[in-house]
Amino acid sequence: MNFGTGAVKVTPSHDPNDYECVIRNKLPFINILNHNGTINENGGRFAGLKRFTARRQVTQALQELGLLRGKKDNEMSIATCSRSGDIIEPLIMPQWYVACKEIGKRAADAVRDGSLEIIPKSQESRWF
Repeated sequence: MNFGTGAVKVTPSHDPNDYECVIRNKLPFINILNHNGTINENGGRFAGLKRFTARRQVTQALQELGLLRGKKDNEMSIATCSRSGDIIEPLIMPQWYVACKEIGKRAADAVRDGSLEIIPKSQESRWF
């Protein structure tokens, strides 16, 4: 309550907390991202821009319109990919699942019968 302007952004298709807010209030789910990280047609004049470029241009547009009251650093937790270090953007998408019981058994049996070798051998316990 002591931070910011009092305006609240709601990005239901891109933020887990906002998703819950939208469910409670029966609001529409609006997605602004393409799968390649660019802004889609819901982004209006910012459509086609990469997400970080769009953020800078939105800030600039607000400033030009006299609507930007200021900016303050806000410490927050941002999910990043453990391999690439990229920021992870939550996005509502259909999920799919694979039944792994049989394939897992075959993979474990392959190590047991020697047709698949885990190197170093000390990692076999992880495999199983």
